[in-house]
Amino acid sequence: MKKIILTVVIAFISHLSIGQNFAELNNYEFKSVESYKTEESKVLLCANYLFNNPANKSELNRLISIQYIMKWMMGTPDYTFEIGEKAMELTKGNDDLLGLYMAAMSKVVIESKSEKLDSEQIYNQAEDILVNYCSNSDNKMKPSKKIKKILKSRKD
Repeated sequence: MKKIILTVVIAFISHLSIGQNFAELNNYEFKSVESYKTEESKVLLCANYLFNNPANKSELNRLISIQYIMKWMMGTPDYTFEIGEKAMELTKGNDDLLGLYMAAMSKVVIESKSEKLDSEQIYNQAEDILVNYCSNSDNKMKPSKKIKKILKSRKD
């Protein structure tokens, strides 16, 4: 019981701490190679924030989170991100879906530090995160045709 309470408290505090620092994230500048490494935990917090909240909640905080993740992705020397044809088909012109897909890719590589993932593995895991997010109607995210097709195939 104590572990459950501790876990809930930690999750709540993490949620509050990221909620209070969105303005700080908006103005953050990555100044060195090391700064990309030290900010990985904040990138992961932003990605988790995006996937744990509906798309219509705190739109400014969501935008800041996606921008922060994109800045990190463009400069981090530790990872290479490929947004290929499959990713473009998955998100099909929807900027919100593309932002979430990039957040999912960041989440995948940061959480899988111990193993070297290739582009296909990153894509597959990020796709799964995005499709799962879109499958929950409470998240208020309109899925693309490809995501709808994936969701339909899961039901069959």
